[in-house]
Amino acid sequence: MEEFLKSLTEQIRCVKAREGVAHELSDHILDQAQAYEKSGIEHEKAVEMAVREMGDPVEIGVSLDRIHRPQIDWKMILLTFALSIAGLFVIQLMYGPERPSVFGKQLIYTIAGFAVIAGVNFVDYSIIGRFGYAIYAVLTIAFWIGRMLLPTMNGRVPAMSMLVYLYLPAFAGVLYRLRRRGYGAVMKSIIVIMATTLFVLVLSDSITVVLNIFLICMLMLIIAINKNMFCVNKKYMKIMTAGIALFPFPAAVLYFSICGAAYQKERMHAFFNPYRYETSYGYIYARIRDMLQGAKLIGPGTGADFSNELTLNSGLIPLQLIYSYGLIAGAVLLALFVLFVMRAMKIVRCQKNQLGILVSASCFLVITVNCLEGILMNMGLCPVTTVSIPFLTYGGSAALVYAVLIGLLMSVHRYEKVITADTSEYQPKWRIQVRLEKR
Repeated sequence: MEEFLKSLTEQIRCVKAREGVAHELSDHILDQAQAYEKSGIEHEKAVEMAVREMGDPVEIGVSLDRIHRPQIDWKMILLTFALSIAGLFVIQLMYGPERPSVFGKQLIYTIAGFAVIAGVNFVDYSIIGRFGYAIYAVLTIAFWIGRMLLPTMNGRVPAMSMLVYLYLPAFAGVLYRLRRRGYGAVMKSIIVIMATTLFVLVLSDSITVVLNIFLICMLMLIIAINKNMFCVNKKYMKIMTAGIALFPFPAAVLYFSICGAAYQKERMHAFFNPYRYETSYGYIYARIRDMLQGAKLIGPGTGADFSNELTLNSGLIPLQLIYSYGLIAGAVLLALFVLFVMRAMKIVRCQKNQLGILVSASCFLVITVNCLEGILMNMGLCPVTTVSIPFLTYGGSAALVYAVLIGLLMSVHRYEKVITADTSEYQPKWRIQVRLEKR
C-alpha cells in the first residue's frame, strides 16, 4: 500500500495536497481490506487485493492532480483591476483639476496594492488558523506603535481608522482555535470581541469604525455557530448572539437622545430635518438632497452647489460623480461594486473548510459593510461619517487594507480544492497501528 500511495502522490504537483489525498485513499483501502477480511481472507492478502482493485496509481494520480491543485480567481482579478481603474479615473475627475498630486499618489498606492494582493494570494492562509492568537498580539503591538508614530489630525491618527480592520482576519483565526469547545468557547469569543472593540475605540477614535468592527465580529461568531463549530445549541446561541450584536445601535441612539450633549442632539435632529438646521449641522445633508434631486441621467446636474466640505470628503465621491457626470455614470460604478461583492460572497459560500469560511467571511463582511455604508451615506440615508469605500477612498492605509483583504479572499479560493480537511491543526508525521487478533 505504501508503494501504491507513493507512486500516486508523486503525480500530484501540489505538495500541500499530497498528504490529504494519501490519507483519504489509505482510509478507503483499509476499509475495503476490512470488508475482505470479514469473508475470511488474511490481512496482508486483503490489503493487497484492495490496492490492486484501485487500479493504476499513475493514472489515478494524474486525474487527482487536475482536481487537487491551486486555482487562480481570474474573475476577482478582473473585477479588482476594473474597479481600480474606475477608482483612479473618478479620483482624477474629482481631484485632478484642483489637487493634481492626489492622482499621482493614488496611482502609486494602487500599484503597491496590486503587489500586496499578489503576495497575499500566494500565501497559505491556513497560517491564520495556526497562529491566530500570535497574529492578534503582533497586530495590537504594531497598532500601538503606529498610533505613536503615524501623522495625526485633530488629535487622532486617520490611518488607524482603516488599519484596525486587519483585526478581523486575525479574529477568524481565534474563532477557529476555539471551535469544538462548547459554550465556554462562545463566551471566550464574546470576551475577545469586547476587548477588540475597546482596542479599536482607543486606536481609531472613530465610533463608526468601532460599531462596524463590533458588528462584523458578531456576524462572524453567528456564522461559526451556524456551522456548528462550537458544538452548541445553534438556535438559542444564534438568538443570543444576534441580540448582543444589535443592542449597541438602538442603545447608542437612545443614549445620545437623552443624555447626549446639546450639539450631539442637534446633529441627530439635523439628519432627519436638514433644511431646518441648514445653517449649522444640517448643511451637508441639505446639499446631499439638493445634489440628488438635481442630478440628470447624463451630464452635470442643476440646482446645487459644491462646497469644500463636500469635495474634501472622499466618502461622498460617488455622489459628486453622479452630480457631475450623471446617474448613468453612478449606475455603472454601482454595478461594478455589486459584481465585486457578489464574487466575494460566492467565494465564502463555496468553502467547505471551516477556516476558509471564517477568513473569507471576515474579508467579505469588511468590504460589504463599508460599501453598503458608503452607498447609504451618498443617498442621504446614513449620517455622514468616517467611511472608506473600496477603490474610491484616497490614501495608502485604505489601499493597503483592502489589498490584504482581497489577497486573502483570493488565497482562500486558490486553496479551495487543495485544503480538504482541517490542515491548520497539528498532524503527526508517524502513525502506529495496533491490530489484535483472536487465535
